[in-house]
Amino acid sequence: MRPIYLYAPALKKYETEYMSSEQGWRIVSVTGNACAFNCKHCNRRILESMEDASTPVKLEMEIRKSLSEGHKGLILSGGSTGRGEVPIWKFSAVLKKYKDKMTFIAHTGVVRSKEIAMKFKEAGVKIALLDMVGDEDTIKDTLGQPFTVEDYLNSFKLLKKAGLMVVPHVIVGLSKKGIESELNALDMLRGVSPDAVIVVGLMPLSSSNSFRQPEPEDMITVMKKARDSFSVPVMLGCARPRGRRYLEVEKFAVDYELDGIAFPEEETINYALSKRQVVFNSSCCANVVFDILGVV
Repeated sequence: MRPIYLYAPALKKYETEYMSSEQGWRIVSVTGNACAFNCKHCNRRILESMEDASTPVKLEMEIRKSLSEGHKGLILSGGSTGRGEVPIWKFSAVLKKYKDKMTFIAHTGVVRSKEIAMKFKEAGVKIALLDMVGDEDTIKDTLGQPFTVEDYLNSFKLLKKAGLMVVPHVIVGLSKKGIESELNALDMLRGVSPDAVIVVGLMPLSSSNSFRQPEPEDMITVMKKARDSFSVPVMLGCARPRGRRYLEVEKFAVDYELDGIAFPEEETINYALSKRQVVFNSSCCANVVFDILGVV
């Protein structure tokens, strides 16, 4: 079996006998708590957990802090503009100063022009992250966005053409149509040639009762499809439901030769150690594309 990479970035408090998020890569928001959209499952709450890097001075402070603590990378995120993209490229002057000292991984948002895609590249972003949504109704009704499935798909193509590595996330449970939407998203991603694929599960952050966490069986079905469809790294990402009933999801990732898991339960770590070579890592799990190559 191939090695399995286990990740613990500083996205939340996490500690086991083997690894802790205390020394993990940080995530910052270049827009603070601001976002042009108010997705029903999020209500902008995800931004509240990120460090505020909404000015060049604040961003540079976060970069210097990460470097002083020995981190080799930083996760750049934030809310979207009305055009769709997260305006990370506006901080190019700061990012360019440090792009040779650390890896910048960015949630790009929807990118609709080659000019914007190239700005991410010029700013020093190496890996682009974006959810891939498999149906129009979810984009319109849940995300409240004026975009299309094709806009999402073209984002990856534009970023790839600009020279970035692209790592799409597929959110199991986001669509009210069921996992057919997520399975369709995986089918469409074949035409993008992603550098890795990350499967996550819906974790409703709003008070709405219209969203439910996906069943473990649904997570496993999508993970199996992803592994069967792609030879590039396939990961079980950080955003997903927890608890004992989801242990089978993590153990499936071990048994079905997924390449990594973010924030695994301690029981899963022990299980993985009995089955495969385990590599512990403090970076974002999207960095698996470099970890497997043995470069930063």
